[in-house]
Amino acid sequence: MKRRKLKLLFDMEQLAVSDGRGTGIARVAAALLHGLKDCAEIELFPLVTSTRGDAAAYLERAGFQDLAKKIVYMPYLRKTCKWDNPYKALVSKFLSACCRLKYGEALKTYDAYLSVFSPVSPVVYASGLKTFAFVHDLIPINHPEFCDAKFARKYRQWLEHLAADQVFVISESTKKDLLSFRPDMKADKIKVVYLGADAVFRPVTDAAAISAVRKKYGIRTEKYILAVSEISPRKNFGHLLEAFVAFAERLRKGKISLVLAGPVREGFSAVAEKIKNLKKYQDMIVQTGFVDDADMPALYGGAEVFVYPSLYEGFGLPVLEAMQCGVPVICAENSSLPEVGGKAACYVSGRDVGETADALYEICLNDAFRAELKQKSVRQVQKFGWQKFNENVIKTILENIK
Repeated sequence: MKRRKLKLLFDMEQLAVSDGRGTGIARVAAALLHGLKDCAEIELFPLVTSTRGDAAAYLERAGFQDLAKKIVYMPYLRKTCKWDNPYKALVSKFLSACCRLKYGEALKTYDAYLSVFSPVSPVVYASGLKTFAFVHDLIPINHPEFCDAKFARKYRQWLEHLAADQVFVISESTKKDLLSFRPDMKADKIKVVYLGADAVFRPVTDAAAISAVRKKYGIRTEKYILAVSEISPRKNFGHLLEAFVAFAERLRKGKISLVLAGPVREGFSAVAEKIKNLKKYQDMIVQTGFVDDADMPALYGGAEVFVYPSLYEGFGLPVLEAMQCGVPVICAENSSLPEVGGKAACYVSGRDVGETADALYEICLNDAFRAELKQKSVRQVQKFGWQKFNENVIKTILENIK
């Protein structure tokens, strides 16, 4: 007798809102969508829990026309989450009562619910479905100075009320932070599932392709140091600029540019101001803004070294992307970054400008050290991959349902 497929509701708000671009969470959601769709034991139902974004348009563009026809619309479900704010709490209770009447029976026709980021509604918990949720990091809890105050309060409330049957985290570091914040949680209910880098991130040795990318993004020197991320305080680019200047002062021959690739986080102009004041080195510092995914492998491939001095990460996907492209990596030794970099990265504190400048100098001018880091990267990246990630998530879901 053929066994019935598991009916899984997949909250795809992050993909609908971002159109699958721009954030690490969107990359995770997109990879998981592909993995779940291809699983023979799961019947996937994309779920829309808010009025933001256009889920159907995203699925159509991604080539998932069959899934676009199976979208389950439950708008305002996200707003039924519990709040400490008296007004929001009142609205939430009213919406919860309405949604229980409207969605209660419909939810019971499914087996499980998975959210990659959005909080799980009490309405879903009350339905009896098996619930699965991701926690990517605890930045708003451990480092609220790096977040909007309103979002930090909201995120804290989400985690305080998190009651999923199984929680997925993307590093041992995040698991440790979550257990510290929620000591009532059982450790065996928190599963570490490492992320992967897309297959497009691979070594690029085509000089013409690298030259074309340099020209497109205004990189005038043949050699450059690369940093990839949104430009925000947590990414520590101010520190990197100071370290680059110290490095450039020591450089006796030739010119090496510093390339900052990524969009500027709204309201954060400190990096631009700092660059403006570095008149002597302005022509050696390039801000590309958002870089097309298709250009990223060549941009990584042309770099002498990739630098990631972030002050806190739930995972640190650009470090893995750079290693997969065969680029030597310098990164901060904090949070999850040593898990990703392993023995293949050169670590710095991210606080000592001289230390970071020394690391840049050593890698850029020491071919043997560069070759050693590249060789170690080849082994380190084998530990990760989207296929492994999907297999771990799917196996955990099926085991919980069985």
